Amino acid sequence: MRKLIFGTLLAAITPLSHATPPEARSLLLEQISIEHIDLQGQLRTWKLNKVCIDQQAYLLLMKGLTEPVSISPSFKDGKPEQCRVAD
Repeated sequence: MRKLIFGTLLAAITPLSHATPPEARSLLLEQISIEHIDLQGQLRTWKLNKVCIDQQAYLLLMKGLTEPVSISPSFKDGKPEQCRVAD
C-alpha cells in the first residue's frame, strides 16, 4: 500500500519538477523605494530601505551603496505591511 501511495505521489509531482521558472524581472531600487533610513555605528553606516514589491513592503538592509545584506517582510501592527508605489 505504501508503494502505491508513493508511486502515485511521485507520478503527480514529476511533471511539476520539469516546469520552467518564470522569467526574471528587474526592478530599479529608485522606482520601488518607500523610505530610506541610515543606521550609523562607530565603524560603519548601514542603509535600511523600505521597498514595495508586488504590493508587499520589505526591509532591505544594505552595506554601502550596492551590497545587499538581507531582505525581510515589513510588518505593521503585527501584520505584513501592504504598500503601493506611485507610477
